[in-house]
Amino acid sequence: MTDPPHGHDGSPSVAALAIRLDGIRRDIESLTAKVDALTTTQQAHAAVIDDVAQLPHQVHQILTTLTAGEERSPAAWFWLTMTDQERRDKHSELLDWVETVLRKQYPDYLADRIRPCWPNHPEARWELAWLYQLWSAAYLADRPTQRDAADWHDRWSPGVIHRLTAVMSQCEGTCTRQPIMT
Repeated sequence: MTDPPHGHDGSPSVAALAIRLDGIRRDIESLTAKVDALTTTQQAHAAVIDDVAQLPHQVHQILTTLTAGEERSPAAWFWLTMTDQERRDKHSELLDWVETVLRKQYPDYLADRIRPCWPNHPEARWELAWLYQLWSAAYLADRPTQRDAADWHDRWSPGVIHRLTAVMSQCEGTCTRQPIMT
């Protein structure tokens, strides 16, 4: 590299200083662009780190939802594999729902269609347990949907009531079936 041209008094010329100043300006612009790019990358990394920090919370929410789903699993209401105590507990829960919710909130739907002897009919126990689970999902779930409630009213409830009407019609007045549950 050669020394910049000097003026009469031995100092660098104005033109030489302007050239050096322009080089410094370009270096500063280049460094500024690199700093800006690094800042953008750093912000992107910070966002990713924040997302990663949220993962445990999101996993916990998913596990909670899945675990709650297990509690409403049809397997929990599979009468054939229950112990005697589980059967009594589930029967009591179902009986409570049929009498305090279904009969009182939907009296005209039921009228004399689902008779008090329903626990003596295996079909009724299966159907009503299933209907109760769907009702619970539609009304008691953490995130119930309008569609679940609509399906319960429009599809599931009328279907169960229709099928049980045929089963219960054989019990005219007094059911001759022996109680199955204790």
